[in-house]
Amino acid sequence: MLSYEITNKNPLFLVVEIVPLSLPAMSTLPPNENRGPLDHLALRYLRQALNNPHPHDEPYVLSEAELRVIRHVRRQTLIIAALVGVLGVVLMYVPQYGWPELFVEIPLSFFGQSYALPITALLYGLILVYLEVSILLAVNLRATKLIMAACQFPRAHDARYDHHLKDIALASHRRRRTTRVVPRMGIDPYLNLPRWGLATFFLLNILKAVLSTQALRYAVSRLFSRVVQPVIDLIGLPIYAFWNAYASWQVVHEAQIRIMAPSTIREFVGELYDELGKNEQFRSMILDALQYIAVLKRQYNYAHFLLTETLLDRFNLRAGTPHPGEFTDRLKQAPPEVRRGLERLLVFGAVVDGRLSLLEKWRFRQLRKKGLLTHSRTAIGRVSADYNHGRGLWV
Repeated sequence: MLSYEITNKNPLFLVVEIVPLSLPAMSTLPPNENRGPLDHLALRYLRQALNNPHPHDEPYVLSEAELRVIRHVRRQTLIIAALVGVLGVVLMYVPQYGWPELFVEIPLSFFGQSYALPITALLYGLILVYLEVSILLAVNLRATKLIMAACQFPRAHDARYDHHLKDIALASHRRRRTTRVVPRMGIDPYLNLPRWGLATFFLLNILKAVLSTQALRYAVSRLFSRVVQPVIDLIGLPIYAFWNAYASWQVVHEAQIRIMAPSTIREFVGELYDELGKNEQFRSMILDALQYIAVLKRQYNYAHFLLTETLLDRFNLRAGTPHPGEFTDRLKQAPPEVRRGLERLLVFGAVVDGRLSLLEKWRFRQLRKKGLLTHSRTAIGRVSADYNHGRGLWV
């Protein structure tokens, strides 16, 4: 059998070399869903990561080989996305200055009033947006596939994985929030994010870039009246590059979190159950703790939904009505071992999705003021940073 290895140290692009390699019979091979020679070559190269041993007795920790591949993939994806944004602006305005006769305004009448509208330019811009979204989709889906292959995901031994995927897909359809597209995207067992979800996300991202560019153009034209029009038109180059790169970073980060979250949550909940599984006071406050940091309100968040599902299943809880308003009072009266367990659950629930929201930070600040939280802000930030860098979630 053939495999591929890195033969150069170029930090931007992967160069591979064919070498003979015998894979063990029990390796979990990545899905063979190649759509082109580049995908085929990259996935074949990444099969070498399947030979790396993975710990089974600790929360998910990315190996050095996996981290190296993720860094390469992230860097490539961000650079390509930024270049696509720059190219889109150039293709939008350069033809209008080179061939102005093709972009003349067309007079149209509405309710007796005549308006000159740039119909050709608008249609041309829509075509460019369609092409830009299509390229961004292809680049980010390819990045997701490469990260999957490097991390040997999904894990064959996760018996409830399909069940979790179906539940989160149903939840994402029930909770339609257009402002949070990435966290609520449904996924199939191979993490191929649905094209409609990513397309909507990138369209919203392009809209942000358009509004940011228009605001900057207006400010520049008012402050510097002598600036020529071509300079004002091309001033959006870095803005489109930034928004495209930022959107791609979010997608790559979400893919990494979705890979790390299942085994991390399973290990953490297993530890909690071994320690406090028979403590009725702790069991009765689990849902209140999750509600306190708003985990239960975010059914569109994959990591939070999976954490809630795992806790309900392992502790054999029924989804009732939590009472977050009484949580701090009950926490004050709880025994030390219950308070330590709930504190671990609060910190873990806030960090496991890879983000610390303003609400979560505010909740922790309130708990510290009341003397109910021993973790400092710095300590929680360090735990979050370690998790996001693939070093595991240790609470």
